[in-house]
Amino acid sequence: MHHCVSLFHFGPNAATANLQRRMELLHEVAANITSLRAEIERVAQHAGRDPSAVTIVAVGKGHGPDRIAAAVEAGLADIGENYAQELRTKHAALGHLPIRWHFIGRLQTNKAKYIAPIVHVVHSLDRESLAIELDRQAARAGRRLDVLLQVNTSGEPTKAGIAPDAAHGLLGVVLGLQHLRPRGLMTLAGLEHSADQVRAEFRLLRTLRDQLAHDFSLEDFTELSMGMSGDYAIAIEEGATIIRIGTRIFGARQPRHSA
Repeated sequence: MHHCVSLFHFGPNAATANLQRRMELLHEVAANITSLRAEIERVAQHAGRDPSAVTIVAVGKGHGPDRIAAAVEAGLADIGENYAQELRTKHAALGHLPIRWHFIGRLQTNKAKYIAPIVHVVHSLDRESLAIELDRQAARAGRRLDVLLQVNTSGEPTKAGIAPDAAHGLLGVVLGLQHLRPRGLMTLAGLEHSADQVRAEFRLLRTLRDQLAHDFSLEDFTELSMGMSGDYAIAIEEGATIIRIGTRIFGARQPRHSA
């Protein structure tokens, strides 16, 4: 293996045990990814889609850098984080690995400065003030960020995201900012919704993306970030180009220590 993250406690007789633990972790994560890829291929082919059109973003929330490194060694390049500080910590530990970092959680406007220099895609753009600050911070970092507009397709008041009928207005604002590149939409399915309800929410996002791309004449407004460990199959059937998978790859989350 080429990559190693020094996260284990070394003692006089610990090196062999640490290497064994690392190999076991890599085997576990790699097996999960292989199984996931097989399921994606099956679902995509059944839906008449090319499996390679679906990007897996491995959600690292609550998992240490050792597990993230194992996923990268197993072939995943896209890692998603929900918290700005957790993203910064893992980026510092894993900066030597070929990772495309995705920010997928709610983002406070004052945290934009922490992620703009290192993230590749922001999935959770849901207001004009955040767009303006992300643009400002990306300019300071000399970068142009890919962004997805987060849409609340379930109608749940606790869910982040703009209402579908507000998407045209926000996209218009983003298109006027030089350092943001709008690439598509993101949504979270409703909690405890039936499969039919979830499917309708994903279908709404796809329809909205197509309408926005048409209305603004955008050829590269193509991404649909939707579907997680419990509903990614439905998302793929409804056109997801990005699925955000945590538990299915890494197992149960470890306790959170950072925000």
